[in-house]
Amino acid sequence: MNQRLAAVEARRARLLERAAREREDVAQTMQSWAQPLDFVDRCVDAVRFVVARPPLVAGAAFILALLRPRRAFKWARRAFGLWQGYRWLNRKIAV
Repeated sequence: MNQRLAAVEARRARLLERAAREREDVAQTMQSWAQPLDFVDRCVDAVRFVVARPPLVAGAAFILALLRPRRAFKWARRAFGLWQGYRWLNRKIAV
């Protein structure tokens, strides 16, 4: 019985060492992802800010249309294309 207990303790020690190494590996991997994920978080926050304020977006679009009509038309075409692509992708995913 004492040998079995010693074997279990030895296995437990090996598993604890392995778990510690794996935690270090995961921490290093996640550290390399910290900067890109921070950028994504800031982009998501910016989109949420804009979506929460439609009058701000409408006002900016109006001012752009007054100051630069060609550029506003170009951006409107891009936005419409993105919206159409979003709708198409949404329909494909829903099926």
